[in-house]
Amino acid sequence: MDLDLLKSFLALVRLKSFTLAAKELEITQPALTKRIKRLESIVGSALIDRDGNQLALTQAGSLLSDKAPQIISDINNSIQEIRDLSGEISGQLLFATSHYLGLHYLPEYLERFIDQYPSVDLQIDFIDSGMAYNQVLSGDIELALVTFPYNQDQRIKHIPIWQEQMQIACHQNHALMKEKEPLKALVNYDAILPPAQTFPRDLFEHNLKELGIKHGRVKTANYLEVIAKLVACKMGWTILPAAVIQAPLIALTQKSKTVRQMGIIHRNNKSLSNSAKAFIRMLHKK
Repeated sequence: MDLDLLKSFLALVRLKSFTLAAKELEITQPALTKRIKRLESIVGSALIDRDGNQLALTQAGSLLSDKAPQIISDINNSIQEIRDLSGEISGQLLFATSHYLGLHYLPEYLERFIDQYPSVDLQIDFIDSGMAYNQVLSGDIELALVTFPYNQDQRIKHIPIWQEQMQIACHQNHALMKEKEPLKALVNYDAILPPAQTFPRDLFEHNLKELGIKHGRVKTANYLEVIAKLVACKMGWTILPAAVIQAPLIALTQKSKTVRQMGIIHRNNKSLSNSAKAFIRMLHKK
């Protein structure tokens, strides 16, 4: 079966719109309609209920939407395993990385890997660590470069590569700096942290607990770089990697022993492709 047919069907199911799905797939709407009809012809059943304005799945469509991701994964894995029998480092390597790691740590390794393994088709998804972690768990991607969570899933292999010291920080002219004991006064000032009930927020909360810090009202932002910029505008205080704390920011915890570990993850029970193994080896040669 043509995998493009299944991928087109899944895009349509997710977006619930022929127009939006065709745009994402970079094909015309008639071409997408033709793909869906071709898929229906192959499976011998209608997949989309075309009555009314709302897109709805038939019973067959619902079943296929559940099975298709695993079908695609199995076929891709089988193709890669066959390629790997030759010992060559080639084929597609799909991995995810957080924006922070992608900006601050990945580039030097990425250039080296591309030069050394030109036959590998790298596909990189820049997403937050929590989402990358879940995609590795679900088998959607082979590898991810993430900040390790406080509670690590035993189904995931965690390979530490880097670590960063975490420190409380604020603007050097923030009102906190007028307090006799700034750390004890933090609870009275706005904190800027990742959104609640997210992977990064859980880790930040654990870091703050390690430092014995309590916070009061919280303002939220999604990316570490954005949080640092907001703190630089005197909007509040936060906890940041020591390397990120530069003027006009100032660290309030100079001798903090709190660290966060970062590195690469993959499923424990999944055989890695030759390209994935080569990428891991390169990261170890930092």
